[in-house]
Amino acid sequence: QIAQAESYKEQGNRFHTEGNYKKALGAYHKVFCYVNGLQAPPADSVAAGGASGSRYIPKERAEDVRKLQQSTRLNMAACYLKLGEHQKCVDACTAALDFGSSSKAFFRRGKARCELRDFGGARADLERARELAPEDPAIPAELR
Repeated sequence: QIAQAESYKEQGNRFHTEGNYKKALGAYHKVFCYVNGLQAPPADSVAAGGASGSRYIPKERAEDVRKLQQSTRLNMAACYLKLGEHQKCVDACTAALDFGSSSKAFFRRGKARCELRDFGGARADLERARELAPEDPAIPAELR
């Protein structure tokens, strides 16, 4: 399941590189068909490796799945931004932030909020992005 999800993410990345954002979004959505509902096994689980067909992620892959989910949401946000679907971009970034802090998520959400005329929210997100990635030259440029 995880390998199939990773394959769809790579397919989405290829579509994104080609500028085909709608097809990229379709591939990224398929990632979640494979990973939604998967969970880390209980701490006291004897079968930590996970049985075939199980909804449990092998313990050693739990962090990989978390990163896959976050990066896929960030990629979806980038597509939505390119397509001018700013509210969907905000939503995808917010979902990405559920998996952990990310300068990309704050930056993209800030850009989308600016387009939605939510200047206060945009500034807060861009400031947070700058705190997380002070070396990124795109952030101060967007703050101007």
